Amino acid sequence: MVLEGQMVDSFSNRHKIAQVIWEDAWVDTNDVAMKDAVNLLPVLRSTVGYVISKENEECLVLSTDLYEKAPGIVNTPMVIPWNAIIEWYEFEVH
Repeated sequence: MVLEGQMVDSFSNRHKIAQVIWEDAWVDTNDVAMKDAVNLLPVLRSTVGYVISKENEECLVLSTDLYEKAPGIVNTPMVIPWNAIIEWYEFEVH
């Protein structure tokens, strides 16, 4: 049980949390006029997650969840290519 004002800190190996602003590809199955299609742009997204890897030359890897009893396993990994990232911010978890 967690009491008000009490912090739970059971994870011994903290990962940083990042917010990533990036351009994502998308698909639409509707017909579009050629003159309109040439003006389509990537979707600008903002994603938040635990930083799993930033050492890869190709991409940043985030995860939505970490498991206390299985520290070698991550849930919902997200791979974001570096060249799709507009900006990103890393936050310390205390």
